[in-house]
Amino acid sequence: MKIVLHITSFLLFLGNFNTIAQNSKKFENYTFDELSDKYYEYKFTDSIKAKKFANFYFNKAVKEKDTVKAIDGKYYLSEVYKNDSIYINYLDSLISKTKVNPNKMYPTYAYLEKGLFYFHKENKNLSLENWISALKEVEIHGNDSLEFIIKKNIAALNYDNKKFIRTKKLYLECLRYYEKNKLKIEPSNYFSLLINTSKVYLNLENIDSAKIFNEKANKYAKKTNENIFIGYCFYGRGTINFREQNYEGTIENLKKSIPYIVEDENYRILFKVYNLIAKSHTKLNNKNEALKYYFLIDSIYNKTKIPSNKVKNSYNYLSNHYKNKQDLKNQLKYINKYLKVDSILNIRSKNLSKTFTEEYDRPKLIAEKQKIISELNNEVSFYKKSRIYIAIVLILSFILFLYQFRKRKKQEQKFDNLTIKLKNKKVVENSVNSNTNTQKTLPENIITELLAKLDSFQQQPENFTNNKLTLSILAKELETNSNYLSKVINQKKGCNFSTYLRKLRIDYALDLLEKDTTIRKFSIDAIAKEVGFKNAETFSKAFFKETELNPSFYIKQLKKKK
Repeated sequence: MKIVLHITSFLLFLGNFNTIAQNSKKFENYTFDELSDKYYEYKFTDSIKAKKFANFYFNKAVKEKDTVKAIDGKYYLSEVYKNDSIYINYLDSLISKTKVNPNKMYPTYAYLEKGLFYFHKENKNLSLENWISALKEVEIHGNDSLEFIIKKNIAALNYDNKKFIRTKKLYLECLRYYEKNKLKIEPSNYFSLLINTSKVYLNLENIDSAKIFNEKANKYAKKTNENIFIGYCFYGRGTINFREQNYEGTIENLKKSIPYIVEDENYRILFKVYNLIAKSHTKLNNKNEALKYYFLIDSIYNKTKIPSNKVKNSYNYLSNHYKNKQDLKNQLKYINKYLKVDSILNIRSKNLSKTFTEEYDRPKLIAEKQKIISELNNEVSFYKKSRIYIAIVLILSFILFLYQFRKRKKQEQKFDNLTIKLKNKKVVENSVNSNTNTQKTLPENIITELLAKLDSFQQQPENFTNNKLTLSILAKELETNSNYLSKVINQKKGCNFSTYLRKLRIDYALDLLEKDTTIRKFSIDAIAKEVGFKNAETFSKAFFKETELNPSFYIKQLKKKK
């Protein structure tokens, strides 16, 4: 992907030496961007001219001792000569030379670029190996800018392996780094972080957060005036539309994204775009349109030979299509294509995407609507005939209003008291009973050590917001056993493990809601998942138990206060 990859390569210039000599002065005046634009202008139309510009790009980089640009030039040459070894051999040579006298930039950057190359060739194992090597070099020689680019890329591998919680943690860590170090933001890296964080939240079924990060990416795209960025925002909106079962919106937004993604030559994403458009047409019962996009996937794969699970999906659809038509020849053709792609991917993942829920039965929905309207009309008629009943209802309504008014005033008082309490808030250890008089059943040194570890544990929200955390898992992370940990929490925190975890999460939720205006816009379910609860119901019960307030009421009052 051009906006993320720093592409590279070199080969000896093929052509007449006198021609090069005649044009050398003219080419010396070109900038790297101009040479790159010329290369891409002729890449598919005139390979001889493309080779010339790729060669001049590399020679200019060598002359100016710009190793990053030299790597780009090498990639151009390997691409135009259709020889990957030109690029890989150059990177291997660079790694070998710089390992003798390493610095903050090399060989780390060479490993990073090599990993990116293999990533886009769908060789994830070699990609990970090179990024791990790059990370080891960063740990030794430093360079936090490269460190967070590498972490972002490793997060992408986790995403492909459906490790979405781990991916989210890495992406958010990278975003925090860039937000604290705005001068180190490289536009394509920062944008891809925003758009990919949106995708992770979407896969975690947190659509509200997915929309928020997609909108952040869109604002950043407009701010930087990068057209390709805007194209990827259309793609992001389309995937969100699909998850919401808005298939017309999916097709509309994804079609808008296609010109930008084609320009970017990002065939992996293009496969996904065509696949989602085809699936949307299938949902809308437009089978001929769906078939057209599956054939497009086949056509692109024939040209690029880039394997993808979306390619497998299209071949599966096409083989079934011809099976239903009893066209055995074409059915066999696409079965063989499916098996070939499957063997290249080496069955990377056996987990199939969950199917989306079926659409509502329209006739039943209309019938239910008519039933409700009829009942409402009967109620209106009943009210007209029975003034006494209306009077009773009004009196009861007034009594209920008074009750609700008093209840609300009490809740507002509780909110005010909670606000005051939060201003003077102490950490969990100091706010619960320490039970210092409780009989000691563990050695003092063990208690002290575990308390120190618990203090470190509760300082990092990502530790206790993991909704899969249990006493045994935490004990293992703190290098102790469940019995010891349980006793220390009971004796020193004055509660059991479940209550301790609940208090940490609710305290964290209160802190987030107080400080972060964005999180107040989230749904209750989204906030629940953000702070470690599995759903809105368990979060609301825990919130009420700690504050005697419902979270929706608390957020509403907080917005009024702010």
